[in-house]
Amino acid sequence: MISSYRLGDLIFLDNLNSSEIEKLLREHPDSFGSKYILEKRNNNCSNCSNIDIITRIVMEYINKNIELLPKDISESIVIHLRLGDAIGGNEWHELSKRPLSIDYFKQSLNQNNRKKYVIGKCHFGTHSSPNIEESITLSNKYLKDVINELEAEHFNSGNADLDLCCAVKSKLFIQGKGYYSQLIVDIRNKLNLESITTETHDKRHFPKHFL
Repeated sequence: MISSYRLGDLIFLDNLNSSEIEKLLREHPDSFGSKYILEKRNNNCSNCSNIDIITRIVMEYINKNIELLPKDISESIVIHLRLGDAIGGNEWHELSKRPLSIDYFKQSLNQNNRKKYVIGKCHFGTHSSPNIEESITLSNKYLKDVINELEAEHFNSGNADLDLCCAVKSKLFIQGKGYYSQLIVDIRNKLNLESITTETHDKRHFPKHFL
């Protein structure tokens, strides 16, 4: 349940030490994160930005594995929900990523009748608050409420990389909280695809030295 794999943090913060990098390569050898690290390490594209590199990795995977995604995904809407520690934890980095309200999603959709998919699963890291069971309960309720209110379907792949592919390939993406969701938006921007964006974090909960 506790995982060190945080793709958005890897791309945007670039702050993993050597032991953390080796752990990611060892524990997630076929992941986008590992492929990204090896691309950077081998310096295969010295003039490429981080987003250039990860976009190429993602699109190569999608083109080879399109059958893993819903057949109607390119005509559908994908909504990212930030679940897990961010919904019930009390640390500043969790408070800053509290999930968006259902009313926000309804307003953003503006009665759009396209098929809707929801991505997101409970994520906990080594720095998450200890109230994991409470966060799981709250996450499950929030997910159920969103699905029911928006008449959406949960794309429950159990894999953050595949969820990201689903969001990248969609007709419209609605951003949630955190760097993972921002990464999806930036990849879609590279591909000239439409997204409804929001603040990555709630700055009210940031320590002053981060503002």
